[in-house]
Amino acid sequence: MTVDESNQEDRALALYGVYVIELREHALALIWLGYRRMKATDFVVAEEDAITGELVKHMKSAIEDNKAPAWAEHYSVSEQVRSDLKSKLGKNRPIVDVELERHKRGARPRLRFEAKRLYAGSGVSEYVGAEGLGAFLDGYYSRTHNGAGMLGYVQTQTETFWAGKLGAKLTAPGYRITDGGDWKHLRVVAASPYTYQTIHSDVEGLQLFILHSLLSFCVS
Repeated sequence: MTVDESNQEDRALALYGVYVIELREHALALIWLGYRRMKATDFVVAEEDAITGELVKHMKSAIEDNKAPAWAEHYSVSEQVRSDLKSKLGKNRPIVDVELERHKRGARPRLRFEAKRLYAGSGVSEYVGAEGLGAFLDGYYSRTHNGAGMLGYVQTQTETFWAGKLGAKLTAPGYRITDGGDWKHLRVVAASPYTYQTIHSDVEGLQLFILHSLLSFCVS
């Protein structure tokens, strides 16, 4: 490899890192834009897949809106996306609920979200369990980079109530929270005001940032 080629590769890696950081903020903003186009009270007792389908539909609509932020043209969103794993092929590949993709030349940054309902009697076990947060931590879903996300569909109580429950639950050693990576409220412009972050060590010992966005579908 020549010096010029090495410099180009370094610049490409640095730019990829910038796009990954932007993707986190823009993904949260697009989720919020899609959510605000929904009539939330129509989904008080809806199943997870029904809510996710409508949310993604409205996110796509927000992206294609002529009044969308200029950066929105660089993104696409998909639901029910297969996760590529060497150990699983075809229909045996696990399916993640939502994927945001940043369009660019070369490797495209992607951010995946798993969704879970938060409702009376559910507790937070499904949210943090093997088919929720655990799917990212245990490598069931393949890594796209060092970040992933969770969507919490609040159908009873409030976002603050469930944030407290989740923050308390994730103190357990099994969730491998890193030093300083405890449940933290994030203030992200144009995103859900109930956005949080945790930082974990995944099954391979690699750092994994998890974004948590709580969306209310309760009757006000």
